[in-house]
Amino acid sequence: MKLATTACCVAALLAFAADAGVFVDDFEDGVANGWRPVRGDWAMRDGAYVLEQADGLAELQLAVLDSPWLITNAVISFTVSFEGDAIGTERPLVLFRLEDDDNGYAFRLRGDDKGMDIGLIEAALYTDIRGDPKDAIDIGKPSHIVIEADANIFFVTYNDAGFLRVGDLDKKYEAGRIGIGALNVDTPIHFEDIRVEGDGVTQFAPDLLSVDAHDRLTLAWATLKSARGPSRR
Repeated sequence: MKLATTACCVAALLAFAADAGVFVDDFEDGVANGWRPVRGDWAMRDGAYVLEQADGLAELQLAVLDSPWLITNAVISFTVSFEGDAIGTERPLVLFRLEDDDNGYAFRLRGDDKGMDIGLIEAALYTDIRGDPKDAIDIGKPSHIVIEADANIFFVTYNDAGFLRVGDLDKKYEAGRIGIGALNVDTPIHFEDIRVEGDGVTQFAPDLLSVDAHDRLTLAWATLKSARGPSRR
């Protein structure tokens, strides 16, 4: 039975890969194509889109990708890093299925707490659904994160290791855009190598190179599900 389940998961991944389109932005061209700053001081430098500092007292700082497509099921990958004086109190976010600038899901990295979680953004406020500690987190090095949204279940890998499986029983948000941001900006936060793969996703922004959908970052659902056990909130 376990073998059959694994085979079904692999088949689902292959079917998803065949139908999915891809958006990639590595920011190496020095232009933030399609990204709209909402709150925060954003700048292009060092081959990254950098959240330099918070904009006033607003808690949620973010830039939204104004894509012509919305994502439902999707794979989102990115790299985040900090400058040398960071102590881990920064709370970088990747937001997805954003209904508007202030409502959607979010992944949050907590460097000083050696943890990360998935939560809800509602009226620009963050509430976590579930998180876990992970001693492997090192804010002195770039963190590569992959988030796979499958209906109301979300899988996360950190530097290629399966880490987190989260379910939203309320199925709060079904479709929306993506964004990047933070809940605390003590030092500049660098976002790099952002990739989104999902149904209807395209490389829409001007001057971005086309991408082959077959060159995807594969997430092993079966491994993650086995590691995390039965779905729970």
